[in-house]
Amino acid sequence: MSRRIRSRLGWTLAVLAFATVPLAQAEVSPPEGQVTLQIDGFTLHATGDDGELSHRLRGTRLREFGRDGPQWVDDPDLDLFAEGGIEWRWTAPAALHQPAAATLDLVGPTHGVQPPRGERVETIIDSRDVRVATDTMVATSDALSTLNQPGLFQRGTGLRVDSRGDTIELFHDVYSLYSETSEEDPAHDPESP
Repeated sequence: MSRRIRSRLGWTLAVLAFATVPLAQAEVSPPEGQVTLQIDGFTLHATGDDGELSHRLRGTRLREFGRDGPQWVDDPDLDLFAEGGIEWRWTAPAALHQPAAATLDLVGPTHGVQPPRGERVETIIDSRDVRVATDTMVATSDALSTLNQPGLFQRGTGLRVDSRGDTIELFHDVYSLYSETSEEDPAHDPESP
């Protein structure tokens, strides 16, 4: 078992434990008003300033509220791209997409997967109510989050994932376990009875 956290692989996992009080999370719900556009079973491809694919959003239904207004997405599947491949895939039960603000708020239980690439191992994050800035590719949440990868399990409140900077941060009440199974073991958790 290696305790080195992929610094030689070009990214750093930063774990910061500051305060023990979780941040307040604003509730996200469907916009009010008239639906001006509805698309069932859609795929949206977005490109960056360089013309390369930056992200892809799929869902079972998109409802837009006002011309070029906020969009409510059912069953969103968001892929963030880097170097021609998927850097992160985020899924949730619903999302609020605000193209003008370059944000996508994944609503409810949220699952993120960074697929293995080269020497990089798969990373899985489970959280809730994750906001993705689609221009900078930074995902944040104030909720309790878990991170799993081979040999490492972490849990903490407050999350920041920078796809371009290849960093993951947990901020408050951080618990880490290095093990061969990468799974939380209640026997090792100081908060378990």
